[in-house]
Amino acid sequence: MKQIISLISVIILFSLVSCDNTSQQTTTVASDYTNQGVVKEFYQAPSYTYLLMKEGDTEIWMAVNRMDLNIGQTLYYNRGAAMQNFHSKTLERDFPLIYFVQEVSLTPQSAAKQMADPMQGGTPQKPELVKQNIEVTHAEGAITISELYANKEKYSGQKVKVTGKITKYNEMIMSRNWFHIQDGTENDSNFDLTITSMDVANVDATVTFEGVISLDKDFGAGYFYPVIMEDAVIVN
Repeated sequence: MKQIISLISVIILFSLVSCDNTSQQTTTVASDYTNQGVVKEFYQAPSYTYLLMKEGDTEIWMAVNRMDLNIGQTLYYNRGAAMQNFHSKTLERDFPLIYFVQEVSLTPQSAAKQMADPMQGGTPQKPELVKQNIEVTHAEGAITISELYANKEKYSGQKVKVTGKITKYNEMIMSRNWFHIQDGTENDSNFDLTITSMDVANVDATVTFEGVISLDKDFGAGYFYPVIMEDAVIVN
């Protein structure tokens, strides 16, 4: 019971940065889904929209999944991860502080609904996984998800690279960030790989992770993974 209560606490605290940065320091900020601001300026990149938001008397920079918007619009969002000394190669500019925000809405109700409470009936529920139509170019030396599952005993305890598209991302659950990636391949209906990391990334970004493969990992409270990559870093 104490373990479940502890897990609930971290989930309540519950975006990328892939190859678009050179140096940064990351700080995770609690998400309350009640922040709002007005768009003062914005810049479009292939995968992201960079926004200068005015929150009351404060101005902040945010990066979100690419979206269409207008100057003067009001947005509602959580704060996500704060990054210091972030350099955008796409925009060729530096941001002393920028927030990578996962959930953005034009209405205050939608932001909260998009992040439904993951606790149902007192027990955590792993996300429902749906196979997407995905094609990726695998990084040199990377293995596919199908190969990993087909030869999981071979890769157990080994450090490997996997390239995939991020389909789900949760911050700071049990003191780590959680990713689900797909690369379009599968083995015996296994098409999704769960990854834990201290790096941050946005949903829909295609990245290459490098980390250690663990089998039959049980975090308790319903979180059991036959195959998982741990302590991963983004290498592209």
